[in-house]
Amino acid sequence: MPARALLLIVGVAALLAGLYGRFKGIGLWPLGVDEFYLSRAVDNVLRTGLPGFPCGGYYNRGLAFQYVVAGLRLLGSSPEFAGRFAAGIASLAVLPAAYLLAKRFQGSLAGWLVAIILCASIWEIEMARFGRMYAPFQAVFAWYLLAYLRFTVDKNAAGLRWMIGLSTLGVLTWEGGVLLGLANIFAVLLMHENGRLTPKDWRRIALLSVLLIAFFLITRDIRGLTAPPAEDSVIEPPTSPFHFAALWLAPFWQHAAWACTLLIPVVLAIPAVRWTTSFRGSWLAFGGLCAVLLAAAAHAFLLVASLLMLMLLMRIIDLRALGWQRARYFWLTLGAFFVIWALAGAADGLIAHGWTATSTLAETARQLFGFPNIYDHVLRPWLRTLPILSLGLFAAFVFLCWSSIISERKGVDGMSVLLSLVIVLVLAVGAIPTDRIETRYTFFLYPLLTVLAVCALLLIARRQEKLRHGSILVTASLPLLCFAATEDFQPSHILNVDSEAVNFRVNMPRHNAEHYYPRNDISGAARWLEANVRPGDVVITGIPNLDQYYRRIDFFYLDDTDPRYEATVCRDDRTERWTNRPLLYTVGELTPIVASGRRVFATLYGGTEQHLKDYGASVGWSVTRVWRADSKTADVVLIEALPAAAVRP
Repeated sequence: MPARALLLIVGVAALLAGLYGRFKGIGLWPLGVDEFYLSRAVDNVLRTGLPGFPCGGYYNRGLAFQYVVAGLRLLGSSPEFAGRFAAGIASLAVLPAAYLLAKRFQGSLAGWLVAIILCASIWEIEMARFGRMYAPFQAVFAWYLLAYLRFTVDKNAAGLRWMIGLSTLGVLTWEGGVLLGLANIFAVLLMHENGRLTPKDWRRIALLSVLLIAFFLITRDIRGLTAPPAEDSVIEPPTSPFHFAALWLAPFWQHAAWACTLLIPVVLAIPAVRWTTSFRGSWLAFGGLCAVLLAAAAHAFLLVASLLMLMLLMRIIDLRALGWQRARYFWLTLGAFFVIWALAGAADGLIAHGWTATSTLAETARQLFGFPNIYDHVLRPWLRTLPILSLGLFAAFVFLCWSSIISERKGVDGMSVLLSLVIVLVLAVGAIPTDRIETRYTFFLYPLLTVLAVCALLLIARRQEKLRHGSILVTASLPLLCFAATEDFQPSHILNVDSEAVNFRVNMPRHNAEHYYPRNDISGAARWLEANVRPGDVVITGIPNLDQYYRRIDFFYLDDTDPRYEATVCRDDRTERWTNRPLLYTVGELTPIVASGRRVFATLYGGTEQHLKDYGASVGWSVTRVWRADSKTADVVLIEALPAAAVRP
């Protein structure tokens, strides 16, 4: 059989597997909690035309996606089917864009290989079955990349118009679309000529900066916008910038002798800055090198390395300009800052934890590479879930960066543009302050990284004499075998994608479940309550999506120490935002309800259930689990007051 025909068969099989995995039984299982949030916003859209909560405020996340799902709901689709179907269709829209992107660099073979990998990817399939905006935003981003190359590499002004349109759609699809506003500005910087920008470029930057500000305003959380502030709320006065400066300088005043050591790199920086003035004809090079020195002074050495890499990829400077003979004071300054801040980190570790190698290295690394926090925001989530895939993608990225830097091309090319964009976006993600760290927040990058990895593997293969003249099947097998060796290739997962075990992540490690998004069998709890709750009983839930399947809920329970508190509670502090139920926010508020003698049924998460049992044991309550899902993802407990004689003193 001809090699191309066999490759076509593999492609068709991957497409069929991808369609099966994305759409098989998508409406079968109940909404997950995050899916419920968006579905309830869609309910409000269908009710009033706007995603406004009954208690005030609006849910402005994924606005474009909300209205698409609302349209499907109007056609008769169930909430479970509508959101997941829209996400699945968006996931398919990624494929042609990824194909065209890969084809641009390594021909149609690369395009087919990328499409095959994305079709069979478990991560792509699971996000396509997730009724949220991550797959839709990934689709917007994939097509945005084509417009990005059209503008930056092909010098076609129409590409910028497409970029603006797609970035606007992106920010209306997911709040992370703000990153595309940053990418728009960076695209203009890539258009430099010998490190200089034209007046037209400056006008573009000004307009795109206004657009970026608009994006930030669009994504502002307005859930409490129309509700009056709570009576006991306190408005904090704005903090003076001088306060931040005082905090930053405090260690220097407290350790004046130690601070004096910083005079060493400061003195070295004088000739280093003088050297940077030799690039005054290229203000991007001059400004970039000065920014590198400032980043070193602020112990942000990850930013130091990234800025240097960006300037090399963008052809603002070349390796020869950074040679030791020319730039020795520049490198001495960076080295001096590095040593001083490394010693400061080691000293902090010693003071805080005593002399242990682990704490000393950890504190030193935090001191040197803590900002932007790429490790916690990107690397650690990916590595703990997809170690093989992550290391492979990183190796391909490093290989392509080095190949691009040492190439003799004049000006930027498509590959250096994409590599630079990856660096900028990852830095931005690492710089964003957030307590929520999930792999799905950087999911949009996966097709781009896959394109880069496939192109790197084909480039390596085609540099080998034997493979260059061999069968196309041999060349194609290298990326496919590498993908098959990763955690993202699991045929059994696709085959059983709509089973209870896969859907509810039964016996799956926690970090894997969080990677695919954990789900709970809340509809099973609703059926049990329908069959067993009698008039006069009280029903409480701490799991919001129960409201989708069981309406006779009396109270919502959410402890005021719960991290979801601010996002979940209306500004009156008495109502839960998503269910519009009266709120109980301490265990003690259950006391009069339980003391009334009525049976109290509570549907809670496992951690909250244990807290309730511990409290009940101290106040004379019987807290008994009366139902648990087969998948162990949802529990119902019965709370009753024990007779006085049964209470231990």
